[in-house]
Amino acid sequence: MVSLEEQPLVNSFNKVFLGAAGTSTGAPSDDEFNRTSFLSHFEGSNNGVNNAFDDGSTSNHTITAVGNVTQGSFGPFAKLEGEWGWFFDGNGDYVAVASTSDFAFGTADYTIEGFYFFTSINQYDNLWDFRLSGNTNHIDLYFDDSPLRIHVFAGGSDIITSSAATPIGEWVHIAVVCASGTTTLYQNGSSVGTSSTSIDYAAGGCRIGSRYTGTSTYATKGNISNFRVVKGTAVYTGNFTPSTSKLTAITNTKLLTCQSNRFVDNSASAHTVTQAGNAAVTSFGPFLTSAVYDPAVNMTSAYFDGSGDELSAPDSADWHMGSGLFTAECWVYPTASANQSIIMGQWRNPYAWVILFSNNTARYLRYVMFNGGFLDYTSSTSVPLNAWSHIALSRASGNVFSLYLNGVRVHTVTNNITISDVNSTMRIGGQGTENFWKGYITDARVVKGTAVYSGASYTTPTAPLTAITNTKLLLNMANGQAIDSAAQTNLTLYGNANTSTDQAKFGNTSLHLDGTGDYVNVFPASRGLIYNWTIEQWIYPTRGYAANGQQFDRIWGNGQVLNSSVQLHFDDTTAPKIVLRLNDNVIWTSSVSISLNAWTHVAAVCDANGTRLYIAGTERATTSTVVNLAAKNFNIGTSITTNGFFQGFMDDFRISDFARYTGNFTAPSAAFEDKGQ
Repeated sequence: MVSLEEQPLVNSFNKVFLGAAGTSTGAPSDDEFNRTSFLSHFEGSNNGVNNAFDDGSTSNHTITAVGNVTQGSFGPFAKLEGEWGWFFDGNGDYVAVASTSDFAFGTADYTIEGFYFFTSINQYDNLWDFRLSGNTNHIDLYFDDSPLRIHVFAGGSDIITSSAATPIGEWVHIAVVCASGTTTLYQNGSSVGTSSTSIDYAAGGCRIGSRYTGTSTYATKGNISNFRVVKGTAVYTGNFTPSTSKLTAITNTKLLTCQSNRFVDNSASAHTVTQAGNAAVTSFGPFLTSAVYDPAVNMTSAYFDGSGDELSAPDSADWHMGSGLFTAECWVYPTASANQSIIMGQWRNPYAWVILFSNNTARYLRYVMFNGGFLDYTSSTSVPLNAWSHIALSRASGNVFSLYLNGVRVHTVTNNITISDVNSTMRIGGQGTENFWKGYITDARVVKGTAVYSGASYTTPTAPLTAITNTKLLLNMANGQAIDSAAQTNLTLYGNANTSTDQAKFGNTSLHLDGTGDYVNVFPASRGLIYNWTIEQWIYPTRGYAANGQQFDRIWGNGQVLNSSVQLHFDDTTAPKIVLRLNDNVIWTSSVSISLNAWTHVAAVCDANGTRLYIAGTERATTSTVVNLAAKNFNIGTSITTNGFFQGFMDDFRISDFARYTGNFTAPSAAFEDKGQ
């Protein structure tokens, strides 16, 4: 038996991250949990689903889910503040800070550092760039040609070439430090190059994840976390052990970013951080959690696919705001810029009030009220894509209406309007037939009779909302039964897929798929290609080959379309063997059959040596082909084209962004670990 956990690591840094989330349970830990991108135990109620929603207010309104709206564990507190990672796809993604004297390093000491998880590395990919437009007196960090190395580029010439290759598919700490005129490049705390070149770095702006020009080519591909700039201090003056917890704003910190659930600078400078491209906040970060995911602490959300998804509650006096005080609020994470996307409100002819996006793709926050005529107010503030934002609309004393984004008032008007009292449904995420929201929404709360927020600003919530006095609606979106314990995605259950007590390898329930259209979608959002990976699960098939025209029973499928996909399925026998198919071509077929009506551990593993299949811990198929796994559109129980459906049960499904097994191993005897230490 040989497993990665038992082998000496080339980079032991991955083994020592610490952190905290949720509540401590005393459960076993996985010291590679910071490279686990999905984990579900399918531990819910019998016949449990993810689209049954509960109103947590005392009104207990009946909530109807329309379309495929689904609950899950990706929420604004999925990670603790400071432990998030931001994803850059390498094609126009970056975040920027405008020109500032904070980046005028001169010839004094400075430190620029961050954590990186590269999904690929290509020549000239830039990690960051400090410069004035057209100014040659600048500094940037990028990869050189093969063999790939990190260069520090300054003043028109390279001043440092790294002596060590940079790994793909694992978290790496990289720091550039100038101390008393000597510049040192550190990788995972070890010096990999120095220079005594003296350059006066002028004031300029900063781009993280890209260089200032050619952003579609010269860009980071992967995650960046805890990016910190310290001006005037050499934080490290020799080899060191990188931090095992979030970085903080120590003395002289001028920028601290890529660590929150939204695009912000946590230094005292509080620079505006501007997002470009599809740069996205993710809960995939470098620090190991020290507690198991807990919905009451880490929060949950509902995912709306932008095509017919919405939540609704019947008409009620609870929604009739009239001329009184009220507050409507929620957290949002938009993934698209659809015109007039509905966030929440009593807004389907007849109309009353609504919070939504502007009538263009700018995503300006907007609210409309009706009193026989439309009062339409649009802010000049855009809601960022792919990040969490807290939104609130309140009516306070003196008929002062305030619209807030992340605790800052972005629009206000004084109006003694009496909002129309109409017989209309309360809706979240849509308007019945149009204006559908694409992305995530959570903590939708309506308070009638109280202005929870007033004035120019407030502190955004740091925990899930509760049913305070006068709460008439509270949707914490915490009723999903099949969740991702890594808190990185929401699972959408299709057909009759559910959690069932009929079978369970561990715990009380497992995922039940009836073989006639049941499947689960895992990744509604993208996080790039994974070159080294492990997909493992326990399966309990009750049927092998479906001879009724459904083709082969698919165990899982991944990709965008059939000619760029990978899938695992049974062959066309009643005593099925497992087949790996890439771009509709068979890569390998297992040497043994899978037993029906019994639990079997199955693991597919890919690394630089190829792709292997393990059944009950024993290698049963292998190929030298390296299969790149796209971290999007991953289906459990069918192919990416929803063709051929698995019949039976599945338990403990885990995806890891590295090869956990390098040889035969003993199949797990307990459920997979839910935390990192």
